[in-house]
Formats: sequence, C-alpha cells, structure tokens
Amino acid sequence: MTTSDITIFIFFLLFLFISSTICHASQQNFTTNESIKDSNHDTLISPSKIFQMGFFGTQTSNQRYLGIWYYDDPNTIVWVANRDNPITSNSAIVTIEADGNFVVKDKSKKYFTTGLPSASGSGLQTLKLLDTGNLILQGGSGKQVWSSFEMPTDTFLPGMYMEKTMKLTSWKSQHDPGTGVYVFSKDTVFGYNNYTIFAGKKLHWKSGFGLESNKNPTKMPLDALHLLSKTNSSRPLTYSRLVMSDTGEIQFFYWDLTFKKWVLNWSEPKDHCSKYNACGPNSSCNISKTDTNDSLCNCLPGFELIPDIVTNEKVCKRTSTICNGNDTNFLKMEIMKIDVTFQTFLESKSEPECKEKCLGLDCCQAYSYNGVGNQELVLAGVPGGKQGCWIWSSGSQLVDIQIGDGVSGHILSIRNPISIGFKNPQNVTLKAKRSMPVSRQIIILSAIVIPGVLLLCCCIGFIFYKRHNNIKKAKGNIESESVHQFNESVRQIQDLLDPFNTNDDSQSIGIPFFDFDKISESTDGFSEENKLGEGGFGPVYKGKFPGGLEVAVKRLSINSGQGLEEFKNEVTLIARLQHRNLVRLLGYCMKGNEKMLIYEYMPNNSLDAFIFDGTQSALLNWPKRFEIILGICRGLIYLHQDSRLRIIHRDLKTSNVLLDEDMNPKISDFGLAKIVNGKEDESNTKRIIGTYGYMAPEYALEGLFSVKSDVYSFGIVILEIVSGKKKHFQCEQAISLLNYAWQLYKEERPLDLMEPVLKESCDPDEVLKCIIVGLLCVQEDPDDRPTMSTVVTMLTSDIATLPEPKQPAFLVRKLPSCYENNSSSSHQQLTQTQVDVTISVIQGR
Repeated sequence: MTTSDITIFIFFLLFLFISSTICHASQQNFTTNESIKDSNHDTLISPSKIFQMGFFGTQTSNQRYLGIWYYDDPNTIVWVANRDNPITSNSAIVTIEADGNFVVKDKSKKYFTTGLPSASGSGLQTLKLLDTGNLILQGGSGKQVWSSFEMPTDTFLPGMYMEKTMKLTSWKSQHDPGTGVYVFSKDTVFGYNNYTIFAGKKLHWKSGFGLESNKNPTKMPLDALHLLSKTNSSRPLTYSRLVMSDTGEIQFFYWDLTFKKWVLNWSEPKDHCSKYNACGPNSSCNISKTDTNDSLCNCLPGFELIPDIVTNEKVCKRTSTICNGNDTNFLKMEIMKIDVTFQTFLESKSEPECKEKCLGLDCCQAYSYNGVGNQELVLAGVPGGKQGCWIWSSGSQLVDIQIGDGVSGHILSIRNPISIGFKNPQNVTLKAKRSMPVSRQIIILSAIVIPGVLLLCCCIGFIFYKRHNNIKKAKGNIESESVHQFNESVRQIQDLLDPFNTNDDSQSIGIPFFDFDKISESTDGFSEENKLGEGGFGPVYKGKFPGGLEVAVKRLSINSGQGLEEFKNEVTLIARLQHRNLVRLLGYCMKGNEKMLIYEYMPNNSLDAFIFDGTQSALLNWPKRFEIILGICRGLIYLHQDSRLRIIHRDLKTSNVLLDEDMNPKISDFGLAKIVNGKEDESNTKRIIGTYGYMAPEYALEGLFSVKSDVYSFGIVILEIVSGKKKHFQCEQAISLLNYAWQLYKEERPLDLMEPVLKESCDPDEVLKCIIVGLLCVQEDPDDRPTMSTVVTMLTSDIATLPEPKQPAFLVRKLPSCYENNSSSSHQQLTQTQVDVTISVIQGR
C-alpha cells in the first residue's frame, strides 16, 4: 500500500468518524447501550423541534447538569435530572444500561438513575423526548415504564397532571438548579383543587375557599392549570408553563408569538398581603398600603401587641376578657379575606341568627355571616359552601385577614367588651349663671368671627377656582382643537390611501391614542437612563408598560426642524403600511406642544451602531449583512410598488434601519416620506430636506424626487454595509466613500472595499455583486438606476449577468473639511438645511 493510499484511507476513517459524530449530535431517540455524550455536545430533540435534552452549565460555576429546554430558547430549562448531584467535568454520558435503567454517569459515579427494578428492563429499551417536553423510557414491548412528567423539578408543562403527590420545587437560586426552599403542591388538608406553597415547614401561600371578596380573590387562575393538564398536542399551549420561582412565587408564563418572548401572565403571592397570614394571628393586612411591611399590619380591635411568653416576639393578643358576663358587643369590620380552615360552620338563614348561634357557643370570639353561598363548593362537598355562619369559638385565632379601603368584602363581627366599642354620648345639663364665664365669651366670639373668616376664604377661593377653571378650559379647547385639526388633516391622507373607507368618525385615525401620563410613567418621566438616542425629530426613549410591553417613544423636540407635517406624515403612513421590514407604529400622543410616536421596541438599536463600531461590527458576519441588505430591499419594494400608493421614503440611511432581536432589518422614520400617484414617476418640491450624503443629485440640486431617489440612498447604504465606512470617512484617500468605491472598481480591485473583519465569513462573489449593484444604484442619471425589484433579481442572480455601472455623481458639500461632523452621525443625522452641492467629475486612475 502506497503512502497516498494510506493517506486516503486515514481521511476515509476520519470522514466516517465525523459523519458518525454529526449523526449523533442531535437525534430523536436512542436505545440500550447507545449514549449521549457531553463532550460531543450531543442532544436529544423532540420530533417537531419543540424541546431539546442535553447537558448544560450555569453562569456562576463549571458544574454540569442534564436538562430539558425549549429548542428555540435554550435559556429556559424546564427539567433537570441531577439537580442535587452536579457533574464537575464534561465527560458524563446518558445511556440505557443492561438492566433497563436510564442513567447519567461518568467513569467514577452515577449522577442520576431511574431506579427501576431489573424485571422492567427486559428487552430493548428506548429513550424518547416527546413534543410535550416529556422524556419517556419505553420497554421492549413499547410500553412506557418511566417519564420525566412523573418527577418534575420546578416547572409544570402542558400534558402533566397535578396529583396529590406531585410537587414543584424551586431552584436554589437563578443560577443554581439545586432543590430550593419553596414547594408548590395540592392542599393536603382540604384538597378540592386548592394549592399551597411551603417555605420549608412554614406555609407561605395558599389558595382556598375561605371567605374572600370576589374583587380580590387569593385563588390563582387555576383554569390555566387545568387547561395545561388536559393539553397534549396544541402547539400554542405547549409554549406556556407554570414555574415555582426561587423567590417564592408560583408564576404562569406564555410565549408571545408577536414579540417572541415569555410574558408573565400572573403570579402568586402577588404582594406582601397575599402571603399566608402575612401579619400574624389576630391582625389584618391592608392591601391599600404599599410603602413598608410595618404600615401594612395592624392588630384587630380589642387586641394589642404583647410579647409572647415563649418566643418573646410581639403578637396581637386580647387585653381584656370576653368570656365572663354579658357585657360584650360585636364590632363589625369589613374584610377582603380570612382563613376559615378548622372553624365551625353552622347553617343559618340570617345575620341575627348567626349572632345568636355564636353566643350559644363556649366563649365565642367572632362570627361572619355568608348570605350568598358558593354552589361550586356545595357540589364539591366542601363544608361551608351553603348559606350560613362561620364561627370562631374559644381558643380560635383570626388568621390571614386582608382589608382594603373602598373595596366591598365580607363583614367580620369581632366580640369585644362594650368599653372598647363606641358609646352613646351622655346628656349634660349646665346651670345658668348671672355672669358669663370668660371661656363662654371666647366660644361665642369664635362662633361669630370664624364663620365670617371662612366665608371670606370661600369667596376668594371660588374666584381663583373660576379663573383657573376658565384658563384650563381654554387650554383644553386649544389642545382639543389642535388634536381635531390634526385628525382631520390625517383623515384627508387616509382617504387617499383608502378611497373606499366608509368610517365617518373624524376623530379616528386608525391607531391608538396614548395618554401622556401613562407614557411618562412608562419612561420613568423621560429619564436619561431610558434615553436610547436622538434624531432630527427629537429624543427617543425606552418605555415599559405594566403588562411588560416594551416600546420606543419618539418625542418631538421643541428645537426640532420638524413639525406637525412630519408628525402627521409618520402617523398616517406607517400606521397603514404593514410589512415585516417596516417598523411597526403602536400609537401616538398629543398634549399641548407635546407630540409623541410610540413604536415597537427594537432591542438591537440601529444598523449604523453595528457597522460603524469597531467592536460591534465583528458581530455582523457577511451572511447576516447580506440578509440585512435583502431585507431592506424587500421593505423598499413594498413602499414603491406593493403598497396601495407609491411611497418615497426620502431619508433612507443606516441610522434609519433598525434591527430586531433576531437582527432582522426594519425601515423607520417616515416623517419625510411622500406619496405619489401610481402613474407618476417623479415629483418636485421647493423644500429640500434630508440627510447630506444620501440624497440623490437631482433631488439635492433641482428638488426632483422619485423612487429612484430611494434607490440612490440604498446604493450608499449597500456600500456602507460592505465597507464598514461612513459616506465621508477619510480626506487623504478620497472625498467620499462613493468616490473611493468607484476608484477601486476602476482599478479592478473592488474587493479591497470590503471591511477586513468579513474576510473569513464572506462569499467573494456575493460581496462583488453587492458592490456592483451599489454602484449601479448611485449612477448620475435616474433612468440608469435599477428599480428595487430589479435590485433583488441582480442580488440573487449570477454575477456575469450584471451590467457595467456608469460613473456616479459625486456630491461635495462646501465645507473646509470632508470629515463628517460627529453630531450628525448615528441618530442625529437628520437635517433640514438647504444642501449646497456641486457635481465633481473624478476619473479613476
């Protein structure tokens, strides 16, 4: 065998090894004596790629665990096999041993095993991960002998069944999947679909059928839990989960398909008062208070804070006896909730009858009459479901009480000595005397003077009130008229967009109107910490509404050159233009001089923040940049030919291309956009506004704009994406990026334009196509420039079919330096100045 034959044979063996590794890197099941190796990053995936199983680590340690997570969201772990037995290396494997048990082990020890008797392991065993997230072990006959759903960790998934023995136990911390202190399970005392959370041995929270207001129930939305239990195959419900958090809340999440993120739908306990017996026995927790825990809690009437003899902790205890004699009264107290576990329930038809039954018991403490009843509890056989009377007798403590200001609830009648209650005032007779005491004189004089002073104050106050009210009313009329005029003006544009619109409501513009105060609250008062940037329109802030929705708020600056026309343009156009590559407008706000636009939040900011930053640019490899170029193309095609009317953006630039969480491009800022009729190719304006360097020469010099104006801007954007350089970048080498690109092309070395960081990931033919297409888009004659639909065809066709670009027009601003002013970059590039330009013809060397 020759040396070349040996070399070929070795490469063949390597090929087989690599092929084998790739085949096992992600599989749907495996059988006895097969394995999944942590060192190979092997995983097990469900048939529809909803869940994935494999080894994972934490951010705070090098320990390894076997877990199950969502295929599209690896950071959300739903099950952990060896949570309390972490692996300290990456040499562990998952396998099915000869006795039929599924185990996690390395050479030294086992970290997890299903622990099945050997008899259940006869025949060939198979481990499968289902689309529900359930990891099952099947015997040789195909019968399921073990499943992960039977031993959940902290997460309840659709398809599970919440039995009495099933528990969800929190992680130790956010980065430690070990068994934590909080345990969620069915109520083992009463059941009846009630649930509890224990923190160790202490009851932390409970749902239940205790007396509670319908307006403030402690019962969590268990319909969701029941729905999860009955769901096996619905994909939308698969993307929901119930989690026992390490902070002590049972939380229900669902996957928002629009924003591609988990949304917290509800959690319990939702506040301090929702915790079980938050203030201790014989006290109440006020849900209307929100400052500190101490101010939330107060002892019930007739109780005071007294040190406990055993623990020396202060608890609410009675200060007087109520068990001897009849000198007692019932103080009525409106409550939101009270725990009635283990209390006496007697059927009763009226509140007086309930009181009499309470007094008939040994040392009655309190009672509460339930005149409505609960048919659901009656059908479940729960004591106290019928109309009747709850009674706290001798030795009973009043626990888990909530109160709230102005919220209708139940009446709790607490027995107390009459001395604690309100007494009727006694009649007092004063004897008349000849001389009036000085104190009496002062009282009479005060009775005359004080009303006079109060009357004078009322008159002055009334005058000021009327004056303030008239000013406020006038201001309101001005604001209302401003909004009305704005809506009427916008409506005219909407009629152009949709001439068949039959909506007669002149106030409606088709998108939500946001309240100024709510927007201010969502941005923390337009704080600097929430400021994302600033453009020609004004500053942009990040906002977060109570439901978790994140938005971007553009606030019109008083110093902005833009005004009502641009604001109106943006509201009207973008509200009606719906495309995946156009940023989505969620609403607007007008109040006085304030004008704001509310957009979907783009977590990755704008394109220029990546390509012009030495560090960030490395995050955009060539395939991603090419996708961004095509995405911008699709957005412009929609504006130019697929929307109802032809829209010309007039301010396309890298800072107006925003990137979502998946780095998909979305064109933004439609304040300068113009509508032209479908048959018109171009239009004319005397007001030339836009961003220097991106404007086509015919627009900058003559005010002529058309879809080819956007094509020119797009050509500049392509060259910036390829080169990572701004449109004016270096005086010594060239007067502009366009000039530099043309020189390189004429010297037959166009690939030198490419940013060096792209060399490893680029496809040279694709890069060359983009450079040529960019130069075709910036040709001087608009008729020579391709349409955007032609651009897409060029970018997806063979490079040999591309035409030869003609020399572009070079726009040179009359400035002492060609360096771009920093204040005009990024989000501050939008200007509204008359552009003073000349056309320079520069031949390549």
